[in-house]
Amino acid sequence: MGQTRLDLRIDVFEEENQLAKALPDLKPSELVEAVLQEFRELEYLSGSSADYKLLRAEDGEPLDDEDELRHQIGENGRLIMVEEEKPLPPGTARPSRPIYLRDTVIGNVYKLHWLPAIIGRPDKNQPHNEWVAVDLERYKTGLRVSRRHAQISEENGQFFISAMSRNPTLVKDAAGDMVPVTGEKRPLHNGDIIHLERSNIALKFIIRE
Repeated sequence: MGQTRLDLRIDVFEEENQLAKALPDLKPSELVEAVLQEFRELEYLSGSSADYKLLRAEDGEPLDDEDELRHQIGENGRLIMVEEEKPLPPGTARPSRPIYLRDTVIGNVYKLHWLPAIIGRPDKNQPHNEWVAVDLERYKTGLRVSRRHAQISEENGQFFISAMSRNPTLVKDAAGDMVPVTGEKRPLHNGDIIHLERSNIALKFIIRE
């Protein structure tokens, strides 16, 4: 006979109170993996369960990933899925709203945990190496991305992008216009597509309201 499933409710960001029938011997990370698969239409969700944790709604306490669900939450329990927060590098701050870059072809999602955030490749010999939030080195065309390619920042609730190298970067806006990015800050809006021309990598800028 199959195992009896736990009837649970999960808040998946704006998708609240979602019904889930989970095997009681699942670990929390395994339940997160199933949730990510179920809600893959949410553009800002990554494909890695390590980016998230589950909290008990009743007390806000995180579930222990080493223990089975049956020992941590009862029938008709409610959980909240939240993002793991990375520590802030020196000289940075949290964005005022959750923001992400999503590769428009592969689907890789990069949450920008801090601003200023650098798009590029790590290099300890370059300044602000710890500010690299979008590491593109492992892409097939990654070596065509400058180590310090572009930077995303925020001022008074408005997000901006600026070039950090002569390696061409363009932004496609809602009107379909392709605008070159220079060293001057250019406003960045939800849905804008950042094109790294030489590497042919396109990243969609997403603001989660």
